[in-house]
Amino acid sequence: MFNLNYNGSLYGDLKRICETDLGLASQCCLTKHVFKMSKQYLANVALKINVKVGGRNTVLVDALSRRIPLVSDRPTIIFGTDVTHPHPGEDSNPSIAAITHRQELIQDLFKQWQDPVRGRVTGGMIKELLISFRRAIGQKPQCIIFYRDGVSEGQF
Repeated sequence: MFNLNYNGSLYGDLKRICETDLGLASQCCLTKHVFKMSKQYLANVALKINVKVGGRNTVLVDALSRRIPLVSDRPTIIFGTDVTHPHPGEDSNPSIAAITHRQELIQDLFKQWQDPVRGRVTGGMIKELLISFRRAIGQKPQCIIFYRDGVSEGQF
């Protein structure tokens, strides 16, 4: 944790060095806010630090006792997907994506497709996760919940 007087370049340099060079989680605070000793401000900083070091700030009591009906009554796997794109003009890095759609989702998990650069691609991450789930639970999932992120206007 760092207590700073405001200096925009110092903040940026400090965050960059901690995160990219040292691999450390960091939390910066402004001196003027820390010395006010506001309980709300200090609690907010503590919550941020807790999450950055792997803690959990919220939890559903039903989740801890495994009483969420759809998820706990039968073998269920939950997927989340997103897509990330290189910055505009940065053509050297590929987009990283997972694509889902309605009823066709399950059939498409195991299709082969032809990538112009890498050649034939079979299965993928989802296939590996389903296999891992079956090994861990001893059966295939009876329910698959798939969350996906939307696409912003700039990505069309």
